[in-house]
Order: sequence, then C-alpha cells, then structure tokens
Amino acid sequence: MPGKHALVVCGPTAGGKSELSDTLAGRLTEAVGYCVPTLVVDSMQVYREIPVITNQARRRPAELVGIVSVTDEWSVADHRARAEEITGSAARTHFVLDAGTGMYLNALLLDFPLAPRVSPEIRKLAQAEAADEQNPRRAARTRELILSGARERGSIWEGELRHETSIVYLRPDRSQVDAAIAERSRKIARDGQREAGLIREMIEDGVKISPQVMDSVGVRELLQYLSGTLTLEQAEERIATRTRRFARRQMRWFDKLIRTLEGRTRVTVLKDRHQASKLHNMHDIIGV
Repeated sequence: MPGKHALVVCGPTAGGKSELSDTLAGRLTEAVGYCVPTLVVDSMQVYREIPVITNQARRRPAELVGIVSVTDEWSVADHRARAEEITGSAARTHFVLDAGTGMYLNALLLDFPLAPRVSPEIRKLAQAEAADEQNPRRAARTRELILSGARERGSIWEGELRHETSIVYLRPDRSQVDAAIAERSRKIARDGQREAGLIREMIEDGVKISPQVMDSVGVRELLQYLSGTLTLEQAEERIATRTRRFARRQMRWFDKLIRTLEGRTRVTVLKDRHQASKLHNMHDIIGV
C-alpha cells in the first residue's frame, strides 16, 4: 500500500499504551491536517460485551474496539482484513496502531501469508488432541493446520514491511508495570462483575461463547467467583498473576520485533509514558 505510514505504539498491558496512542494520534492529526485514525491491535478488545474486563475506555475514539460479540470467533486474519478496510482510503496516508497483541501486530506490519480458517469439526478435534500440551492453544493451532492439510505458512517474523513504519515502544520497568497491573486487576474484579454475569446468563441460556473469551483474563476468574469457586480477593489475585505473566510475554515479543526490524524502522523507546512530553513534535517520531 504505497504512501502509507504506520505509527506503532506498543508495550505491555497496563503500561499506558492507550493514553500515549491518543496523545500521539492527536499530535499527528495536527501535523497532517486531517483526523488520523487509531486502530487497536488487541485480540480481546474487539468484544463488545466486556469493555471493562478488556479495558476499552479511552479519551479518543479508536477503531477495532467492541466490534463483534463474545459469541463470535475472531482471528488474526479477521483483524488484518478489517484494518485494511479502514486504512485503505487514499485520503488517509497516516494511521496509529495501538498494539498489545504481538501476533496481530506482526500480521499488520509484515507481509507473510496467514493460515487459513478450518472447519469447526477440525478445530474441535485439534483442541482435544492438544488439551494436555503445555500451551494448548498454540498446539491446537498447529494440529489444525496439519489436520486440514494446509501448507506451511512460513515465519511470522519474516516478510517485507507492508507500510513505512515508525515505532514508539513504551517499556516501563517491571515495578511500574506490576503496580499498574495491580490497580487494573482491582478495577476488573470490582467493576467487571456485571459483564461476567451477562456471560454467565448467556451460557445458562445455552448460548455458545467463544473459547477465546471464556479463557481470557478476567472472564475466567470472575465466572469462578460468581460460581462460588473463588473469593473476590482470590479472583483479583489470579487476574493480576495472569496479567503479569502476559505482560512479560508481551515485552519479550516486542523486544524481538524491534530487533527484527532494526535498520528498517524509526524506533523510539520510552521508559515512562510521560517521556512523550519530551518529544516536541512529530518530526522526532516519524519525520513529519
């Protein structure tokens, strides 16, 4: 897509990506003279019924947030296709990617073929065969491709950049991230119960909820709380523990992405979101 420029804001969950993305999208809008869209690159914020649990609140409107039901399957291919629809306008040469899900970000930035969809029958069989693996979701996806006879898709770290790209990597130290995660986990445990209750009612009515939603951070724990399996304090602690682990995986992913794209992108690393105030104009970030 010639002439397009992606400004990526990436980093661990609860690290301040949304606030920084909104700030930079506002500055970029002033610099280029039209409203620059922000696309959220997050596998869970697409679900409309769980805005508190997935932390969808922000001060500037964003795309790819709350667009499907918790009953729907969503994939990296869906995310790429919807993003291309939004960024395809010839009038929009710049856009911001607020990125928390590494695999989705790679698919938006790098030109590599995506694995095809498989039938529900193959997916169910693959999940059963991978149930005892250390990472059941990843193992199930591998089994799906084998069972469906799909060709090897190649490395998700290879391929040419699909757009001119600049990256702002928000990488606070561990103590800052853990403190922010603790605060967010309290909020999810306190304010996310109504959303978990809605999902519980849907399940009781026989509605099938996406496995991705059922296993997600916050939904799983609050359903256990509502069933009496966990106390609220236990649910909050498990949310925080799983989120800390997820944040570590995110940082490892984005560290690798920065190394992979070395020499091909403009990269700005911030240890604190407040450091953005030291970037005096968009030229410091993308050369505009």
